[in-house]
Amino acid sequence: MTKNSFRLLVRGIAKRDITMLGRTVSILENCLPLSSRLKKYLSPKTKSKTKGFVVGVTGSQGSGKSTLITALAKVMRNHQKRVAIVAVDPTSPKTGGAFLGDRVRMQELAEDSGVFIRSMASRGGHGGISPATKDAARLFLKAGYDFVLIETVGTGQLDFAVTQIADLTLLVLTPESGDDMQFMKSGLRELADVFVINKADRLGVQAMEHFLKQTQENVHIFKTIAEQRKGIEPVYKFIIDRASSLRAKRSNP
Repeated sequence: MTKNSFRLLVRGIAKRDITMLGRTVSILENCLPLSSRLKKYLSPKTKSKTKGFVVGVTGSQGSGKSTLITALAKVMRNHQKRVAIVAVDPTSPKTGGAFLGDRVRMQELAEDSGVFIRSMASRGGHGGISPATKDAARLFLKAGYDFVLIETVGTGQLDFAVTQIADLTLLVLTPESGDDMQFMKSGLRELADVFVINKADRLGVQAMEHFLKQTQENVHIFKTIAEQRKGIEPVYKFIIDRASSLRAKRSNP
């Protein structure tokens, strides 16, 4: 690729051109020519210049992460925020690409020009994310998206590498998440900033909430029924408040 190719990508990123954004992610994912130059370009010179906010969404399969992200993105768009979604899926053994394809599960967002959705294969990445997830998040911040939502693979207890990328991490649980309780007791504080008990119309919500409150002080707990879009606004408000606080901190180091 030529210098002109790099300039075209940079222009496309600045304009939030969907084709150029997709092409850039592919270059980063596959370590193609220009990937090193792009990484350098995307690396923030100073944190104060980073206006966007990265939210990690982790939790076991079946907890409703995709549904919660879709509901959150809808609320964000209602507030005129631009949203990029990075959905990390298991790697397909046949194609090497994303196996499940969260874009299928998030179809209702597909026609919204203010939302960009990218499925990424985990490709051997540890902790529930892809090796290129951090670069993808930086790409969308550089492109001027207000929020970048990262969904982890959701294969179990080790999906917390996203905490190293995100400004705020949500751990999505269900009332039936009792199998994870013993693990959470040993390292709950390190795992997430916010706990979302999704599918809160099921039995066991109060027991889960009590457990979380007993495990650590000053815990932030939200109860949602994401499929019905219930309880999403309070989560959004919390995210907005945290984003505003972080922005103020970056502006006045």
